[in-house]
Amino acid sequence: MAPRTRNLASDPDRPSFLEELYQGRFRWDLIHPFPEQRPEDHERGDAAVAAVGAFLRERIDPTEVDVRGSLPDGFLAELGGHGYLRLQAGPEVGGHGLSSFNTFRVIEEAASWCLPVAVLLGIENALGAGAFLPVLPPGPLADRVRDHVRAGGLSGSADTEPEGAANQGRTTTAEPVEDGAAYLLNGRKVQVVNAPGGGLFSVTASVRAADGTERNRLFFVDADTPGVRRSGAQELMGMRGLPFGGLDLENVRVPAELALAEPDPEHTSRLTPAVSLLVVRGRLYIIAAPSLATAKHCLAWAHDFVARRSVDGRGLGEYEEIRRRLAESKADAFALESTARWSLLGEDHGTAVNLKFEQNASKNICSVLGWRIAERTLSMLGGEGYETAQSKHRRQVPALPLERAFRDVRGLRITGGVDFLLDNWSAGRTLLSYYYPEPDHAAELAQEQAPPAEFGDDHALSADNLAHLHFVREQVHRFGRDCLRLTRRYPERAELASRQRLLILLNRTATELLTMSLTLARAASATTAGQLDVQDLADVYCTTARARLASLLHRRAQEEGLGSAGAAAARLGTVPPPAAVPPTHDVTFADASGAGR
Repeated sequence: MAPRTRNLASDPDRPSFLEELYQGRFRWDLIHPFPEQRPEDHERGDAAVAAVGAFLRERIDPTEVDVRGSLPDGFLAELGGHGYLRLQAGPEVGGHGLSSFNTFRVIEEAASWCLPVAVLLGIENALGAGAFLPVLPPGPLADRVRDHVRAGGLSGSADTEPEGAANQGRTTTAEPVEDGAAYLLNGRKVQVVNAPGGGLFSVTASVRAADGTERNRLFFVDADTPGVRRSGAQELMGMRGLPFGGLDLENVRVPAELALAEPDPEHTSRLTPAVSLLVVRGRLYIIAAPSLATAKHCLAWAHDFVARRSVDGRGLGEYEEIRRRLAESKADAFALESTARWSLLGEDHGTAVNLKFEQNASKNICSVLGWRIAERTLSMLGGEGYETAQSKHRRQVPALPLERAFRDVRGLRITGGVDFLLDNWSAGRTLLSYYYPEPDHAAELAQEQAPPAEFGDDHALSADNLAHLHFVREQVHRFGRDCLRLTRRYPERAELASRQRLLILLNRTATELLTMSLTLARAASATTAGQLDVQDLADVYCTTARARLASLLHRRAQEEGLGSAGAAAARLGTVPPPAAVPPTHDVTFADASGAGR
């Protein structure tokens, strides 16, 4: 068997279903039986969900937040006072001590009322100061963070820079001074949640060693430190009301004890290891939970629309295409929820399975599924869906805020990394690591047929879903065989890594197979026995996923044999030198008096 530690996510002591899938092996035993939330934990989550829902409905008018582009005065302090900024932290710092999945449920409930609030809660609980407490060793840094969390203070993660978020290094620098007792930070950060009012920020900066090498480190910076300047709020197309802005750092002195100690001094990647682990799980809070809430809203809005509309005297629900679209949205929502459940419930149960791979993949899976449902719903509602809720309210028709949800959920596809870029990274850094050098099971992968497998009778799958399961097993083997063939065609890893479109298609194939597998595993659970709708949901999802897989396979074949079309695309995609780019038109904004500014 090939070594299992070829990348940072791998764990030699804990297998991963997606890691095995990357290598062309279908490990049904790792995902079946599908985990269920323990009854006592579910009950505790019910209470937390009810409490946050009641609080938000009393305190927030989501339409007003969207129109004004801001949250009510004093609201953020109230969030801190209720402990919602530290959902998983213990009672010793005023937290709720919730499990990972209950934290997800609370944020989903918040998103069902006001998505910007949910994203804020997700970021604070995933990347805020309190999220670091479990990984901080005893000492001044842990004490400072604990004090901030106990006081209910706002915090934020300052990582993105004006040059972009995809760079490995950081232009923000941290220079050791005072014989290493402190660092001076200089740089600019943008797109920082809570920048307008946060009190403590984790700041990623590049530290140059004596030998000239650079690596990223994480520093905790108080907002009132001399040299820190809030550079103004940033407005977004969606998620309006989310406090978003920038930080300028000029000779900001940070004591060395407020720098996060990293176990790997050779680490040079874009994010430090501790931050990477938080980001991987945190995307489920920040992105998957709001995506699921939006998906459920869209289903309800679509049902409402279909129930009250007709065409030429015939109810919309009588048309086959409408029923098919409703079914596909229901199935997509089931797949989205299945992915989130698998990625978090196993963590709560202390499972022996490594979930980092699936948690990393869940960002694209969940945000794309949420967007697909929203887009399908908007197409169904047409002009009524595109119209704002305020306008519909004035016309005294159902003021469903689909237009707002459409803007919000589109932002989730770029939050935490643009989807196509994450596909490219996952394939280039993780998938290829199992084929360079060639794996020990290459002879098995080279076989035309997948190894025989029996799934037994310990499942609740319908005959159609059992057929889907056998299909997935065969496709996973084919995927591994295709990866092996490609790596033999490109002996140098860098050569295949440069074929970015091909890598993106490969990774999307893997995530389609993963989502089908998790959907089937949930449908196979003994607790779903006799629930025909669950079998139908899995069947519809897998049927449409198989069509997408066929398209991906076709596109991959085209990409591998790219000839003149590739040359034409290269010519059309060539970017002229900056001096040759025509200037854009400046936009003049007018204030209330009409004066330009």
